[in-house]
Amino acid sequence: MVLTTPTLPKIRETTMTYREYITAIATRFNATETDIDVLLANQSALIPDPTAAVEPTIAKRALCAEFATLIPLANVSEGGYSISWNIEALKIWYHATCNELGITPADKPRLKNRSNIW
Repeated sequence: MVLTTPTLPKIRETTMTYREYITAIATRFNATETDIDVLLANQSALIPDPTAAVEPTIAKRALCAEFATLIPLANVSEGGYSISWNIEALKIWYHATCNELGITPADKPRLKNRSNIW
């Protein structure tokens, strides 16, 4: 009796680009295509070719560096139309990503040792 293992269907390999990766993350924060273009332009030293295959660590560094531009500036409420964002969720994402990358968050208070003054 010969046992054979079932063959699994081949999974299509796809390569995501930096632009696609950053778009997928940034659209969660309601970033527009223009916002993503600005982010990629500002981070051109880190990501010289947005159409290259993504390295998630580099893409996350670029997102953390430009995080302040992704944060919505105001809540809108007019007539029957209202928009709001979960700012706490944005902060949690930012801090978790900074932790993962070993980056000090920009909003973290910095303590200085002034004990030698006394």
